[in-house]
Amino acid sequence: MTTFLRNGAFAAALAFAAAGPAGAAQYRQVDTAASKVGFAYSQMSVGMEGGFGKLEVPEFHFDPAAPDTARVVARIPLSSIDAGYQEANAELAKPEWLDTGAHPAASFTSSKVEALGGNRYQVSGTLSIKGKSQDVSAPFTFKEEGGNAVFDGAFEFKRADFGVGEGAWGDFGIVANEIRIKFHVVAKP
Repeated sequence: MTTFLRNGAFAAALAFAAAGPAGAAQYRQVDTAASKVGFAYSQMSVGMEGGFGKLEVPEFHFDPAAPDTARVVARIPLSSIDAGYQEANAELAKPEWLDTGAHPAASFTSSKVEALGGNRYQVSGTLSIKGKSQDVSAPFTFKEEGGNAVFDGAFEFKRADFGVGEGAWGDFGIVANEIRIKFHVVAKP
């Protein structure tokens, strides 16, 4: 009888562990004040960085026990760009760059999230900038911290695919075509 109870308890524990954390939190609200989206690029072979002061996330859901059900819709008001100095911010608002008058926001809508193992995941979806859309994928990490979820990840895109930096700015020797987006997102249950 003791062996049966031990084996039965072991089987129950194994089944529970395989099912994942029963009380795992589902995260549904992004703390936009604690979250950050930044970018990095090369200008005349010199690494440059910047960021955005605003992030809007009208739709968000992440369940670590069921990552395939995750969903995110995010928008970045492009007028919140900070490239490090005011002259650059004013230049980036122009039609040759982001054309913030005609296209006030960039957006990302997820189509798939998959677990890669450990605390690593990948989100795929559609990135839209300046009226043009491309499919992108971004690997990210997830950790629970103080009752919140913390997601850190990055991806690259080519600015020419979105018509960013046209005309004289189309020379990739001046500003590289590759733009790296980095994100740090804090979400609450």
